Amino acid sequence: MLFFGVEALVVFGTNLAISFVMMVPTVWNNFKNKRIDLKLGVLFLISGAIIGPLFGGLLSESFSQDLLLLIVTILIIISGFLIFQAVHFPSGKTFSNETSSIKNVIASGLNMGIGALGGSVGMVLGALRYPVMINYLRTDAKSASATNSFINLVFTIFALTGHLVASGFTGNSHFDVELFIPLGIAGFFGSFIGSKHVGRYSNQFILKTLYVILFIMGVLMIYREFI
Repeated sequence: MLFFGVEALVVFGTNLAISFVMMVPTVWNNFKNKRIDLKLGVLFLISGAIIGPLFGGLLSESFSQDLLLLIVTILIIISGFLIFQAVHFPSGKTFSNETSSIKNVIASGLNMGIGALGGSVGMVLGALRYPVMINYLRTDAKSASATNSFINLVFTIFALTGHLVASGFTGNSHFDVELFIPLGIAGFFGSFIGSKHVGRYSNQFILKTLYVILFIMGVLMIYREFI
């Protein structure tokens, strides 16, 4: 939407609504197939799906939109490289859900920052959580993906609430129903199909696909910013 010139604030709110619709079938399929790590989900839920996104949405008009999008672009590219490293140059450590309290606190703090930034620009930024989950907490890729969808679902509710409240105060539109309907429907069916069949693919394939998408997103956002 940004690439095709839609006004940034409208993109922010509309994208959150689309993301909510996309996450509903994804969370359902992942929950049904027991892929969601509820312990990790709760750890990230309060910091990155409630507190951070709500404040990010409320403060979405308080900072330069171009600056926020530039920060997001840089983080997306960095995340792509970190996932690339995890796939092609692994540390040799095994995946584990057993982490120290200090690691959990640091991960929650990072997640809160991601939540606030994502809430402000209307992007769930689930991809930025992957390096935290996979590189730092050593979580299995399929579990990270499924748990991320659960976090993203709650994230969209609180971030969109923040945007709607901000819109009510300023009078600036943060939502376009004509954009939401076709993209929401397409996203719903795409997410349903993808989450239903994700079990067929290996962790390596999922991560390779993810970093390719991140690099493409990063290039498109750089093109929008500077070209």
